[in-house]
Amino acid sequence: MKTILVCCGSGVATSPQVANKINDNLSNKGLDGKAKAIPKPIETAKSTVENDPSIIIYVGIAPADAELQEVLDKNDVFGTVGLPWLTGMGEEEANQKVEEIVNKY
Repeated sequence: MKTILVCCGSGVATSPQVANKINDNLSNKGLDGKAKAIPKPIETAKSTVENDPSIIIYVGIAPADAELQEVLDKNDVFGTVGLPWLTGMGEEEANQKVEEIVNKY
C-alpha cells in the first residue's frame, strides 16, 4: 500500500479534509487498495518522508520550502499543493495527477 502524505499546520483540520477528498476519489476510481492519504502536521513532513518508503506523494497546503523539496526530490516523492481539494478549482486535474502516480506503483 502506497501513502499520500497530506500536511497542514497542525494536521487536525485542513489536512484531514484534503486527505478525505483524495481517499474518496481513490475509492471511486478503484485505487483504494493501492494507496491511501493520511494527514499529518507539517513539522513532521521531512522526517516522515525520510523514514517511510511507502510515501509517493506529498500534498502540502502551501508549496514545499527548499529544505522539504530537497527531501522530496531525494526520496522520489511527487510534491503538490492541496488548494484544488480545498477550493474545488482544479480538483479534477489534481485527482488525475494523483491517479497517474498511484497507477505507476
